[in-house]
Amino acid sequence: MFYFLSKVFSFLLMPLGLLTILLLVAILTKNHARRRKALLAAVVLLLITGNGFISNEVARWWEIPPVTLPAPTRPRIGVVLTGGMVKVDGEPRNRIYLGDQADRMGQALLLYKAGQIQKILISGGIGGIFRSDVANEGQLTRQFLMLAGVPAQDVLLENRSRNTHENALFSAPILQKRFNGYEYVLITSAWHMRRAIGCFEKQHITVTPYPAAFIGGPREFAPNHLLLPSEKALFSSYWLIHELVGYTAYRVAGYI
Repeated sequence: MFYFLSKVFSFLLMPLGLLTILLLVAILTKNHARRRKALLAAVVLLLITGNGFISNEVARWWEIPPVTLPAPTRPRIGVVLTGGMVKVDGEPRNRIYLGDQADRMGQALLLYKAGQIQKILISGGIGGIFRSDVANEGQLTRQFLMLAGVPAQDVLLENRSRNTHENALFSAPILQKRFNGYEYVLITSAWHMRRAIGCFEKQHITVTPYPAAFIGGPREFAPNHLLLPSEKALFSSYWLIHELVGYTAYRVAGYI
């Protein structure tokens, strides 16, 4: 139930969901004062969440900064969390379509090729709520890494988990039993890393974070970046608000 509700409410609390609600209120209400307030709130919400400078500053504050791993002193396994790395509903199904979070597995591949990690554990399977006819993201990610030259014996798959809590819950026994003595390098998007670390620590797994797929970047002071709403800023705001809501919900639920 928590999984279902978290997915539904996350949409309602996102910029597009809130804008839709406010505009529906403005259209349907017969109260002129309420209509003006709803329209004003919609405009303010759009200007804030669509502002590139604001979304970038929030990302710079929230995201775990880039990490450089030192030379390994013991074997390492990279734990890659699924979620947007591969498009699971792409057609035709005999191809692999990379998603907007594919940098997660890209960084894992680079670390493996550089000898910084010796094994890769992909955590995550099918995470759809209403559809079961989609591909398994974990399996597709493993297939992609093998096609890129990672030997099959070095790419493991935990494909039961549907969210970050279950990523940690189901990965922990594998790490503790099969890779005791390894250093665990956690690879996920920078905006998602705080929640992921908290979930693994809750399962008594100490991880070294290696963030990927950054939203934040250098500060820009161009007029269009400071004043005009943009689709890119709305997209960034979506992920940041989604993660802040998710992090709060996980703390309430006791997952971190």
